[in-house]
Amino acid sequence: MHRLLPLSLQRRQPARIRPRLDSIREVLGDLGDPQLALPSILVVGTNGKGSTAAMLESVLAAHGLKVGLYTSPHLVRVEERIRIDGSPISAADLAAHLATLERYPDLTFFETLTAAAFLAFSGAGLDAAVLEAGMGGRWDATRVAGSPIAGLTNVGSDHAGWLGELVEERAADKGAALMAARWRVLGDGVPPELVPHLGAGPFLPAAGLVGLEPGPRGRLRLAWDDGSVEVAAPFAGAHQSANLRLAVALARCAADAGWIDRLRPDAVRDGLARADWPGRLSLHRVLGRWVLVDCAHNLEGAGALASHLAEGPILYHLLFSCLDDKPVEAMARALRPHVGNVVVFELEDERAMPLERLRAAFPEAEVAPSVMAALERLPDPVIAAGSLRVAGELLARAEEEAAA
Repeated sequence: MHRLLPLSLQRRQPARIRPRLDSIREVLGDLGDPQLALPSILVVGTNGKGSTAAMLESVLAAHGLKVGLYTSPHLVRVEERIRIDGSPISAADLAAHLATLERYPDLTFFETLTAAAFLAFSGAGLDAAVLEAGMGGRWDATRVAGSPIAGLTNVGSDHAGWLGELVEERAADKGAALMAARWRVLGDGVPPELVPHLGAGPFLPAAGLVGLEPGPRGRLRLAWDDGSVEVAAPFAGAHQSANLRLAVALARCAADAGWIDRLRPDAVRDGLARADWPGRLSLHRVLGRWVLVDCAHNLEGAGALASHLAEGPILYHLLFSCLDDKPVEAMARALRPHVGNVVVFELEDERAMPLERLRAAFPEAEVAPSVMAALERLPDPVIAAGSLRVAGELLARAEEEAAA
């Protein structure tokens, strides 16, 4: 469950999306353009943006930089979206920035939080910021920072209704967010045939900046022009290797830009070891049991999770729900062969996938009235997936139990 939003945000209509940037540019200009107060790196893409951004933040911090991190959406509380030097912004500080923005009622929910992040970062004595784009790129509020370094993780099928039914259209939308950058880095998930649709180059393939190959004992070996290091994968899942490479490639660009003297192997290793991004195949204790929680919330995410489950020796039982704009039938086809029992439930959200469609996608599944009831009906071990809201509810409960 999400913690209650501040009233000023509740009035901003979280689902409202606006295909223009003039409003937030005018507001930030009126506030002295805080988004230009420090250099930033923008991470764009369908999946893996948050993981990439979190690893990049940690690597830059290990090199001695004081870093701000802006991500979306949040899992438990809205303060998660704005991290300053490794810690979430305090509720009091966020409230103060939101109060400043009260006189701009035309800003959307996402624009308001993005502007609040820029205000927070500009007054925190930071050296750099890492920004995760929201949906798409062309009209994303994070673009107004004019980040000199930008990376694209991949181009998937999510939000086709907004970004374009054709993958080439979605690529063009996301590519537009890279155009202000001097360093435009493409992750392993961007196929060569989409590059011409991204916009004007040049583009730097992450694989050309950072080598990555398997090492002993399940570790990974990273190499770049003047260094190499063996690291433990910060997050589980083979799909995270592409995010890892992109994060280190973006850090290498930060060195090229002069933000750090050079990319140091020890700092890369230590930074990745400290990277933190819950809900990405992470274990949490809920109702006295260990639950593997994953934020796979679209078709590509379900496919990555299915591949991970197929490679493992353990048969997990699936707790599942999703929002109504997701291809639940295709997600079910990807996941069903790799799990045992399935329990579905309907999210408490106006955009929840109806229970009837969940039952049709998983015809043999048991139905529960809530996420906790669903968990109680499954044997161990359990994997929970389908929506960030599923992950958020479980993480919130895990926090409550740990604090009790």
